[in-house]
Amino acid sequence: MRLARLFGFGSLALLACLTAGCAGSRGDARSSTPPPASAEVAEAHAGATGAKRKPSRDRREASPPAPVAAGAAPATPDPGEAGWREALVRDPADAAALTRLSRLLYEQGRHGEAVELLTPVREGRVKLGNPERAAALAGLAMHEAALGREAEALAVLASLPRDAVSGVAAFLAVRGADTDSALIATERALRSAPESAALRNNRGIALLRSGDADAARTEFERAIALDPARPGPYYNLAILERFYRQDLAAARRWFHEAWTRSHADPDSLRSELGRTRPGTVAEGSGER
Repeated sequence: MRLARLFGFGSLALLACLTAGCAGSRGDARSSTPPPASAEVAEAHAGATGAKRKPSRDRREASPPAPVAAGAAPATPDPGEAGWREALVRDPADAAALTRLSRLLYEQGRHGEAVELLTPVREGRVKLGNPERAAALAGLAMHEAALGREAEALAVLASLPRDAVSGVAAFLAVRGADTDSALIATERALRSAPESAALRNNRGIALLRSGDADAARTEFERAIALDPARPGPYYNLAILERFYRQDLAAARRWFHEAWTRSHADPDSLRSELGRTRPGTVAEGSGER
């Protein structure tokens, strides 16, 4: 199956997510606020490069998925881009403004602007506390990766404590082609944030690519239980059923669940799975 170039769904995921308070998912498309490990992590999607499927058609290499941020909505009102920029004029070290603006730019695909915004933090020209700095730089790594600069993204993460950026490191590993690295990175990230739906989703992707469809299904279902509104896990279950289990009816049901939450379709599944309205999804699949 041919992959559409993605940049936005998190497939998983939807919105961008960052680490601990920073902005930040191929939103495989993706869905919205950062995961833990001190932060929220972006989700990837099962159709990304490196996936081991049993498809009968050729697949193009996919661009990085757009992230989705997990987590609760901000407690304070969002004044929008102009408001956050004004806050940064008053105080360039306003961590909340940096985080929210970085996330906004990620969601809008304005990664170059975000790199300019966060580079002073990396260079030490803007001083932040250690947790806030790690969150901001995790966001910078996500923007670099979205621009296709994987080496730069990894270099940023290498400068930070592993525990502070394990979620983002897992996301980048899942996007890569090394199955073993993805398994190790996602397992490590979950030790810090076992209740993160985004990390459960990414762990499922790593397991699916390793050929363990049963374990992958369990992780996707855990992600749904943690955050039923997140479209990525449903989308990935549609991929699992269609390409690993060859169960077209089940794939259509899961795709329908994803489609009702987001119209992001990084793997262009709708042409096959969206033609006929799927049947009822098993009870409890959309509940917390």
